[in-house]
Amino acid sequence: MDQPEYGKNTSYLTDFIQITYYAKLINLDQIRELYLNDGLSAAQIARQLGVAKSSILARLHSLGIREGVTAGRSTNPGNFRSPVAPYGYEVRDGKLVASKAELRICRTVVDLIVQKGFSANAVAKELGRLGLKSRSGEAVWHHGTVISIFKRWKGKI
Repeated sequence: MDQPEYGKNTSYLTDFIQITYYAKLINLDQIRELYLNDGLSAAQIARQLGVAKSSILARLHSLGIREGVTAGRSTNPGNFRSPVAPYGYEVRDGKLVASKAELRICRTVVDLIVQKGFSANAVAKELGRLGLKSRSGEAVWHHGTVISIFKRWKGKI
């Protein structure tokens, strides 16, 4: 079978990607207002303006509003948008509020590690031995959960 030579009356299928230069023309004050005043996420602003989310994130970064991944909408206690709250908190009416029952467990985890020098595995076993139940309703704890609780709460409670 003969291959056609390139450029000799041969048609090629080409994909065209639509590139929008509009992102650079977006009013920075408009992005600031949508993000801070209206409480929209970067993805919501991007959809509304018809541009890529990355371009909105770049503009927020240039404005000094959003410095990194941890400074986003999902960590804002007044406007929490993650499906699962961090351990020690619960979501009520879209706001992140402290959970007294979980804070007791968080305090226990920090005390066991800092004051008694327990490892994460030892703390997980101790929580189970004490009969403290995790969010799943069981007295079974995993060392990864203990580590994340400790990282979040050490020095805070």
